[in-house]
Amino acid sequence: MKTGNRVTPTSTALQARVVLYQPTQRPRERQGDWVETKFGRCRVAGRLGQRHADVVEALMYVSERKREVSDGGIELLVDPAKVRRTLSDHNYSLSRIQALLRDLRSATVEIITPELEGSGDRIIGGLIDHVIPSPKTRHNPLTGGQRNLWRVRLGIALVMLLERDLNLYYSPEPIARLQHGVSQAVARHVLTHQHDPSGGWHTDTLLRAVYGQDITSMALRNGRRRLKEDAEGLMKVGIELCETAKRVIRATAA
Repeated sequence: MKTGNRVTPTSTALQARVVLYQPTQRPRERQGDWVETKFGRCRVAGRLGQRHADVVEALMYVSERKREVSDGGIELLVDPAKVRRTLSDHNYSLSRIQALLRDLRSATVEIITPELEGSGDRIIGGLIDHVIPSPKTRHNPLTGGQRNLWRVRLGIALVMLLERDLNLYYSPEPIARLQHGVSQAVARHVLTHQHDPSGGWHTDTLLRAVYGQDITSMALRNGRRRLKEDAEGLMKVGIELCETAKRVIRATAA
C-alpha cells in the first residue's frame, strides 16, 4: 500500500480517534453535542461523515505544493482530477465533491483531549476555509483544453491538528472504496495505531471506539455485519477479520 506523499500527511490520529467524522456515509446534522471516547471528546456543528473524510484525505494525499500563509494558515495546490481518481475508479462526480466541500466549509469542530487540556488548550475551528481556482493549469485529455488546479486553504482546526497531532501517511484509495462508512471508520481508527494489541482488537471494542461510548446493541449488530461485507476491501487496507469477525488484526501481507 502506498504510504502518502512528501508534501502533507494523509491524516492525523485524533481525526479518527475522537469521532470527528460520523461512522457512516450518510451523516446526520449534528448540533454540537459532545461525543466521548477514551481519547478525548469532540463536538461538531454541521454534517461530517466518512465521505467527507475521503475528500479531506484525498486533498492531502494528492497535494503537489504547500504554502504557509502569513496568518498561520496553510494553502495546498491540488489537481482536482487526481482527487476524483483517488476517490473512485470511475471518476467521482465533481458536483458531489463540491457538495462535500460545502459541508466541510460550514462545519465547526471542537476537540478536547487530555494532552490539550493539560496545556489549558483545545482545538476550535473549521477544516476547509476555501477552494478556489489556481492560475496554474494542466492539459485536459477529455476536452483537449486546459483545466485549472485548485488552491485549497485549510481551516485552522486542521492546521492545528497537523501541527500538534500524530501525522499519518497512507493511501486513502482503498478506504474510499469500502462499501460501508463504519468499515471506513474502523479502518481509519486501526491505522492510528502503530502496533496491534495482543491477539488483535475485539470487534465490538473498535465499533464502540468509532461510534463513541453510547452505541446501541442494534448498531453493534449492524456494524459486525457490515464489517463482514467489507472483509475483502479491508484486506486491501491491510486489516483482517478473524475468528468469525469477533476480532480484527492487521494483515501480515498488507
